[in-house]
Amino acid sequence: MNIHSLRFKLIVYFSILICLPLGVVSFFSYQSSTAIIENKVTESVSANLSVLEESIESVLKESRYTVTPFLINFSYRQFLQRKINLSDYSDLTKINQIMNELNSIQISGHNIYSISLYNSRNRMLLTSERTMYFYPNNEVLHMEELAARESAEPHWFLENEAGFTYMTRKANYITYPILLDPTDSSSILFVHVSENTISDYIRKINSNEKGIKTLVLTGDGRSLSQTEGSGDTPFPPVLFGEKPEFLNELKQLHETEEGSFTAKVKKKELLIVFNTSQSTGFRYLAFVPREDWNKEIINLRKDIAIVAAIAVAGMLVLAFLFMRNIYNPMFRLLSAMKQFVVKRDFTYQIEEKRKDEFGVLFEGFNTMTENLQQLVKELYEEKLMKQEFELKLMQSKINPHFLYNTLNSIYSIAKIHGVREVTDMTYALSHFFRHSLKGDDWITVKEMLDHIQYYLRIQKIRYRDKFDVLIDVEDELMDMPVLKLLLQPLVENAIIHGIEMKKGKGNITVSGYAMGEDVIFSVSDDGLGMDPKRLNEVRKHLKSGAQSTDEIFALTNVDHRIKHYYGEAYGLQIYSQPDHGTTLEVILPKPGGGSHV
Repeated sequence: MNIHSLRFKLIVYFSILICLPLGVVSFFSYQSSTAIIENKVTESVSANLSVLEESIESVLKESRYTVTPFLINFSYRQFLQRKINLSDYSDLTKINQIMNELNSIQISGHNIYSISLYNSRNRMLLTSERTMYFYPNNEVLHMEELAARESAEPHWFLENEAGFTYMTRKANYITYPILLDPTDSSSILFVHVSENTISDYIRKINSNEKGIKTLVLTGDGRSLSQTEGSGDTPFPPVLFGEKPEFLNELKQLHETEEGSFTAKVKKKELLIVFNTSQSTGFRYLAFVPREDWNKEIINLRKDIAIVAAIAVAGMLVLAFLFMRNIYNPMFRLLSAMKQFVVKRDFTYQIEEKRKDEFGVLFEGFNTMTENLQQLVKELYEEKLMKQEFELKLMQSKINPHFLYNTLNSIYSIAKIHGVREVTDMTYALSHFFRHSLKGDDWITVKEMLDHIQYYLRIQKIRYRDKFDVLIDVEDELMDMPVLKLLLQPLVENAIIHGIEMKKGKGNITVSGYAMGEDVIFSVSDDGLGMDPKRLNEVRKHLKSGAQSTDEIFALTNVDHRIKHYYGEAYGLQIYSQPDHGTTLEVILPKPGGGSHV
């Protein structure tokens, strides 16, 4: 389709008119729906995080409250506030009793992994596994370090120093320190909760929600559980106690305690929902891949695409109907103009009658063609009159130079040689003018050749054997009617421009023969000829149909007359080579093919 055509422009305008508003409405609908669904997903994920927070906080609170009976035991406090003598059986029995009590509390507290009691006065460590340690010992040193670091402000903190003997097996756990007596910091009770207890709740959240990954971090940003990486998560596995590095790029997490936002983590867009526990300071984070929380938007996008496709189809139908009612009349006018301009059919008329603006255009076109047809007819008649005038002028025009030379030759010959040559030239000259001034425009081929013979007799006497002439025309053509003065100007042209300036004797050949549906007459000489540049100029002049010039008057006049009487398919052809002569061919239709018959 032509991009400059009116049809293409109409389709573009219709497309813009329909698609632009549709695109704007679709865009804002998509944005609004995305915001609504994102809010709903955020609320849903926040609710899950609240449930997770409540579950974990409940476990930790229950673990702390489980040791309450031990804390309110006054005898244990008094015992631990003095110097213990291991050689004393009663002291040893009391220690045993304490460890049994710790063991019972551990068993009754389902979520408690272990309980440790450190007494700094005696530098002694007692565990719920009924194990007792005294300084110097790695376990005691470890608990002393924890007491110095974490007991100032009681809170849950992580331990991944598994491998000490007061633990029965290697494990990751979180610990909460409790002073046995608020007025005495010598005895601290450490409640240990296994990481697996916390991880169970996190795994339930992650398994119930496809694609969602949840992390629980301490106040200093360390992971409360071990999270495995998978193809759904854009971040690597997170180990217990590890600070995830990818969270450092999410500034929103460090600016507020709770909220939600979207961000790209390792080129994957995620909805991130988070909140912070007021009691423990733990931070709960959920990462939701866009394809999960945006499923409804994807469906909406498909619906919008379907609606857009229907709208575009409707637009094409409307455009088609519009072009049928509006463009087709314009196309009809365009076709008429092509018929008028390209094929030059000045008689073409648009028959369709309309009462709208196109009807006015059609009527104007018809009037224009009628006026142009009349103008062409007048110009054609004027051209015919001019051509007839040129013909009459040619018939009546006698070359003064030729007449002067002829008469001068007659005078010279009469003076030198006597009467016979004068008689011959005078006889040929009189017959030449008789044929030239004959009123009829048409003669036979035989009459045309006789006229040429008289002309050549005069020229041969003048040029004294400067050239020989051969006339070879088929007998079947002798009675064929041709235009008068058709070949004589060509013979004259061959003598003047081909033979006269040649050194030595020349030859002129006049021939005629039938070829297919055409008849060809040729006049050839072996004179000077023309170079390619001059030959090309003459051919272009003949082809252009321009008015004749003095230099090639005879050739132009003959060519115009042939085209006028026989048609544009016929005319004069010229061939020439330097120093090899020139051939002029006259191509005519056989009798019965011309307008004169």
